[in-house]
Amino acid sequence: MRTLDGGEHWDDCTSDLVKLAERPHLKSKIQSDTEIEGMLDGHALAVSAAQPGTVFLAVRMGLFQSDDRGSSWRDMEIGRFSPLTYGRDVRVSPQDPRTLYACLSPAARSEDGSLYRSQDLGQTWKRFDHGVKADRTMMAVALHPRDPDQVHCVSRSGQVFGTQDGGRTWQEHRVPDVQDVYAIACA
Repeated sequence: MRTLDGGEHWDDCTSDLVKLAERPHLKSKIQSDTEIEGMLDGHALAVSAAQPGTVFLAVRMGLFQSDDRGSSWRDMEIGRFSPLTYGRDVRVSPQDPRTLYACLSPAARSEDGSLYRSQDLGQTWKRFDHGVKADRTMMAVALHPRDPDQVHCVSRSGQVFGTQDGGRTWQEHRVPDVQDVYAIACA
């Protein structure tokens, strides 16, 4: 849903996402009777000052972009860059509005996950979390508000990965006694 007037009126922005679900690789039916389900399973969205009016969306079927505030959508085809395409989180760098980060995995409940970065507003992506291995779905990424070298991400099992040197080295920590982690913050 979208509002352009501060919440007075709301518009449904899903019709183009539903059309995309006609493509065989974007069909997914797990919890309902319809194959459009995966395109409507939204997990995160982000906007960037580098491209006003553009919205980036992470859903079960990947990453998608709208250049007209959600009126129409296109597949960012993350599968060209990653074997993992389940989109769980997408964020814009607070320091560089052209830099995006995305958490990608095989599925909602999986034994793998990764963190990717784009430095050109999603035109190309590269794996960012080198030298680490997520034991579950990568759920969220947190970016430090002032230090671009600090990036942290978390898997569903509470496995936290963090870098303080722009991805050159990574540290792993565990959140004790958790079943499912959905978010992470960095201050």
